[in-house]
Amino acid sequence: MKFVACPLVVRPQKLELPPYTLLSEFVTKANMTTPKTILITGASGLVGESLCATLMARGYSVRTLSRSDRGDYQWDVASGQLDPRALDGVDAVIHLAGESVAQRWTDAVKARILDSRVDSTRLIVDSILAQDKRPTYIAASGISYYGIDSERLLDESSGSGKGFLAEVTRQWEGAAQSLTEAGVRTVFLRTGIVLSAKGGALAKMLTPFKLGVGGRIGDGQQKMSWISLPDLVSAYVFAVENVSVRGAVNAVAPEPVTNSKFTKTLGKVLGRPTVFPLPASLVKMLFGEMGRETVLSNLGVLPNSLNELGFEWQQAELETALKQTLS
Repeated sequence: MKFVACPLVVRPQKLELPPYTLLSEFVTKANMTTPKTILITGASGLVGESLCATLMARGYSVRTLSRSDRGDYQWDVASGQLDPRALDGVDAVIHLAGESVAQRWTDAVKARILDSRVDSTRLIVDSILAQDKRPTYIAASGISYYGIDSERLLDESSGSGKGFLAEVTRQWEGAAQSLTEAGVRTVFLRTGIVLSAKGGALAKMLTPFKLGVGGRIGDGQQKMSWISLPDLVSAYVFAVENVSVRGAVNAVAPEPVTNSKFTKTLGKVLGRPTVFPLPASLVKMLFGEMGRETVLSNLGVLPNSLNELGFEWQQAELETALKQTLS
């Protein structure tokens, strides 16, 4: 049996880790446990790499579940196959895998986005329910649950909205409902825009901004709910170790900003002008439905659950987060 094969050595680069590495920092609080063995899907992705490194630095045994032989254990969602040994003795499963949303949506792409999340969740859920000792289930999710546009600020008590991604997220989370009904602690981290220079929305913005041709998108008034990669990794660790964390949890920084403020702050941090706006009509022409639901979405989301449970933010202010991300 193999262990701890997180694919962290594939690309030699600085990992964006939370500023804590000692197990004792979180464990001193009440209601916290320290599971020792974690199974992770999507371990080679942007979040997965940093999360694997952080968990191992904190003394965890980390197993990876992958479609390829690079993982410790293999699974094939299409055929409904998952190595049963993968869950032996596991204390928590963290499910991060899923088809990228950042591509032009054809009918085939939309089917892959949905099926990769729902079918994989069902396979993991069935495998967990077959265990005598059922591990905690923690899954990635999205603030797209709340829809595309909202003038009011949203929290975990807010209802679901309209749009393709909202429907995907409802089915994605719903596929794990049987775990909750069976008494398994289940957590969905509804994540906003992840700040990282290595991937995601910010990485795509850097080239034009560094060249001095960046600017607001549309009228710039749409709200952006963001989170730094170290804080997101910390939120996953917090969810693993704090048994009070259950259900939907918004993984976003405490203060959403408008696109105009985000643009000006990024330009300030890079020392570049931000005078070249990107018209909304061009976004729609270039990216279609995906652009309307992601780039032009207007969602101000608050992390009420994390705040109420005592989560400690390391990069809660946008300028600080961007400076540390891009340093």
